[in-house]
Amino acid sequence: MHFPIPSWRLLSCLLFLWTPVAIYAGDAKAVDFSKYDVPLYEQVVERIQRKVAERLGSGKITRDRYFIIPFAYENRGNDPGYSHSFMSVIRVFADGGPARVISGLQKRSYKNRAFEAFTISWLPQDFSTNPNLCVFAGAGGRIFPKLNTCPPSVGRSFDLEETIGLAVNVKNALCM
Repeated sequence: MHFPIPSWRLLSCLLFLWTPVAIYAGDAKAVDFSKYDVPLYEQVVERIQRKVAERLGSGKITRDRYFIIPFAYENRGNDPGYSHSFMSVIRVFADGGPARVISGLQKRSYKNRAFEAFTISWLPQDFSTNPNLCVFAGAGGRIFPKLNTCPPSVGRSFDLEETIGLAVNVKNALCM
């Protein structure tokens, strides 16, 4: 059975779908280009420190506070081999009490606040020297894992500086 679509409806749908629309994720005035020459890692760390300090305020902290910062990067084509999600977790210690640091983490301070932080960024261990990651290969490999012909690779968690460096090296867009 055939249902004819009036030409004016088809034309209006096509014009609607082809009309470019600019959508902004925030206020365009919030973009600060004054730190254009500062390495991205330093900009990210400075922003995290500033935002956490704002959230904590100047009063006394009676219990440990935790912050989770999710990150993602991707290339223009959003190719799986050039996309990555990772996160940093920050624990700000309560004021006055002894800070029990988790084994393997380093106690640091910012504006008289003691904290520890770590990043979960799981990638193949040789990703910094061999970024040609095979994600999906073989007919049906994206749908059925047993059909994926990519070889397994040993992984490790990269720290925040290494992970941001990987994104910068291939000029990927990074968001947090």
